[in-house]
Amino acid sequence: MRFVWGFVTAVVIGILVGLWVTYSGSYNVAANVADSGIVKWLLSTNMERSVARHAQSISAPPEFSEQQVRQGFAIYKDTCVYCHGAPGKDWGDIGKGLNPIPPNLALGRWSSAQVFWIIKNGIKMSGMASYGAVHKDDEIWSLVAFVQRLPTMTPEQYDRMQSESLGGSGG
Repeated sequence: MRFVWGFVTAVVIGILVGLWVTYSGSYNVAANVADSGIVKWLLSTNMERSVARHAQSISAPPEFSEQQVRQGFAIYKDTCVYCHGAPGKDWGDIGKGLNPIPPNLALGRWSSAQVFWIIKNGIKMSGMASYGAVHKDDEIWSLVAFVQRLPTMTPEQYDRMQSESLGGSGG
């Protein structure tokens, strides 16, 4: 019985401390201030586990066509490059000002299904918008095709795609 009361007391104290932090405004929410280690760990772990869980039911195409990669590039250069950068291209001002900093997509850490889920649904409190309302699934899959190509893409290949796109022969 003593253990139960101790547990209940600890939970109540935890809730009161959480309410005090919330209502006092003592936690700094400024984007230019890094989160504490525990907050960063809680948010990133929750995000990673949530994406993995929700993307489980998504079946990615077994492979992507070159046409899908080019169509994905067209969307990427107009929408994503400002936050995520590109091979040989730094993040734009938007990406540099976000907290957490947008991931370097050239590291290729997510599966195709997970990238699709992230693009379609976005990530709360990260700056990653949901594009499911403005892009059809086949457009999102094309963007996934391009993102999955990023880990092996050189700056010269990216520049060539950009030149082809500006010349009218791309996406």
